[in-house]
Amino acid sequence: MNGINGVTQLAFSDVWRVMAPEILLVLGGFLILVLDLFMNKESSRRLSPQLGILFLIAAFVMTIRNFGLVSDQTAGGTGELLNLSNMLYVLDDFGNVFKLLFTAGTALVLLMSIDFFKQNPEVKVAEYTYLMLFATTGAMVMASSLDLITLFVGLELLSISSYVLVAMRRNHAKSAEGGMKYLVIGSIASAMALYGMSFLYGVTGQTNLAYGAQTVIQMWLQFKPLLTLAFLLMLIGFGVKVSLVPFHQWSPDTYEGAPNPVTAFLAVVSKAAGFALILRTFLWGFSGVFGDVYIYLVILAALTMVVGNVAALSQKNIKRLLAYSSVAQAGYLLLPLAVLGKGKSIDNIWLALGQTSFYLVAYLFMTMGAFAVLTVVTRQAGNETLEAFRGLWKRAPFLAVSMAVFVLSMAGMPLTAGFIGKFYIFLGTINTEMYWLGGLLFATSAIAFYYYFGVLKAMFLKDSAVQSHDKIQVPVSLTVTIAIGLIGTLALGIFPDLLMKFLNGLHWFGQ
Repeated sequence: MNGINGVTQLAFSDVWRVMAPEILLVLGGFLILVLDLFMNKESSRRLSPQLGILFLIAAFVMTIRNFGLVSDQTAGGTGELLNLSNMLYVLDDFGNVFKLLFTAGTALVLLMSIDFFKQNPEVKVAEYTYLMLFATTGAMVMASSLDLITLFVGLELLSISSYVLVAMRRNHAKSAEGGMKYLVIGSIASAMALYGMSFLYGVTGQTNLAYGAQTVIQMWLQFKPLLTLAFLLMLIGFGVKVSLVPFHQWSPDTYEGAPNPVTAFLAVVSKAAGFALILRTFLWGFSGVFGDVYIYLVILAALTMVVGNVAALSQKNIKRLLAYSSVAQAGYLLLPLAVLGKGKSIDNIWLALGQTSFYLVAYLFMTMGAFAVLTVVTRQAGNETLEAFRGLWKRAPFLAVSMAVFVLSMAGMPLTAGFIGKFYIFLGTINTEMYWLGGLLFATSAIAFYYYFGVLKAMFLKDSAVQSHDKIQVPVSLTVTIAIGLIGTLALGIFPDLLMKFLNGLHWFGQ
């Protein structure tokens, strides 16, 4: 990096050292796009997902390389460039943790998709794969941007790719319906977020969150209504992306209509990207006045936990049940940020980031595994209702035990990753003396046990509704996905320190 006449110039080597994972995924996406033009259809369908997974693994490895760097806004000394264009795009452990989540989650989605492609020959595999890579790139941009403009670019790259992926099955009515609802509501959400950003820019004169935060503190008393409106508009826009109540209405229809791997992508990768955006924007942009606005986060977290779990009670379609469960999980994930209004010390911020990240990792394993099991069972049964799981224990013990572990983890059963994640979040509410939120977390988790027990009852206590009692054959790609989910869910439940020690030792914002 060097300056000429006050203009900062970036060498490609500098950009590469900061954005190597993003560059790899963009190059991979365009490579798959070009190869699809020259390869025959069969070769393209076979190689595209394999190439996609390969580039995701490469991006995962490049992200690991970037851990532990301390932000000093320089490009010298140790040779580590950490910020581009004066903190427009930053390299820190916060972004790195989320990038690992995104690349690992998308790789599992593509692994699940290999079987989906075989069952749906009308799907354009190359198009599906490079859209996944571009969507993941958008999520990574959201995690590392410290400027409203680049944040919004990443948000739209993820959103637009997701709209197309949901409606990928062109002749499937529910897929088209889900894609259209997601497009309309997602576009309105983007407009709301952009409108809020415009108010923030109008008051501060800055799009950079780090610089704008100082102006927010100075202008707070004079422009409190306008800045609060900016916060609320952005919260609404981002809340739609992560399915916070009451902005969650698109989720059940979209989750039901989308292909199972795409639903898993929305539930894990897209949701994690939304929380990276929320944490980055509100912890930086409104850090100095967080005590005045945190109550809105508390209200949304409480509503989301209650409504998500209560709405799931009446669901008979397993994908809609998981959709409402995903809504409830968003409430749990918002709690660590919400409670900071009562205890915003630097130590509490690091703890909150660790709690959110741990739960997101746990959520990745249990959700990916659950959707892989769901894919096998519902296809064999020919429907997506709870009846498809009747007698699963007799037909496929491995699938039944795996699904039991995943749903119990989502509910918060001890010795699973979900329980440990919720327990850490509960400790955060106690640490900040917001006891009623901790009580609400346990109460809503008890509700979750009730509707998840319906799945367990169908698998272990009911006779099969399927005429054939032949053993269910599980494709290799789905077997691997289930095994990874099972190992991760149990390992983090029994040995949580394996991850928490790593998270607690990070330089979250390069400090």
